[in-house]
Amino acid sequence: MQREVEEEAPMDEEDHRDDDPDAEEDAEGEDGSEDGEGDEGEAEGSKRVKGVVKDGVTKKGDPERKHMAMQTRAGLQFPVYRFAKALRKGGYAKRLAPGGAIYLTAVVEYVTAEILELAGNAAKDQNKKRIIPRHIQLAIRNDEELNKYMSNVTITGGGVIPNIHSQLLPRKAGAGKDAAFPMSQEF
Repeated sequence: MQREVEEEAPMDEEDHRDDDPDAEEDAEGEDGSEDGEGDEGEAEGSKRVKGVVKDGVTKKGDPERKHMAMQTRAGLQFPVYRFAKALRKGGYAKRLAPGGAIYLTAVVEYVTAEILELAGNAAKDQNKKRIIPRHIQLAIRNDEELNKYMSNVTITGGGVIPNIHSQLLPRKAGAGKDAAFPMSQEF
């Protein structure tokens, strides 16, 4: 993990205005005060260059460090803490690494997003704005991988997939007398 140190580079007032297209705002100062001092009390005309923090890791004693939830750091919408809590209570293992809960959360979020996307498409095909269980059923059963994954799942109110076996369909009338009236049994 590398961390670059913040540096202050003195600049002339004219150079500062050339770099920034909002030269009028710079004359007042960074925070809008007329004295030209920023929030940090920097000298007029100096520019603060922020350091690069690799992988979002900072020192524990760093005052700039803010508390972030695990789901925010992982870039997820689902709550990682709840999945970790369920894994702990389930007793699947004696110890649990945070990465396991994050991975499980990411997988569940992905599968949910995939189902919702397909169900939304099914609803749009029927000119509906609201997803109902029927749309979820159609989405899952029409997707090969999701159908295999959720083969033993029954969706309440989902109905069935429209399918008529080919032998049950009426035969087309062909040439000849025998094709028009097929015999069910042959003697």
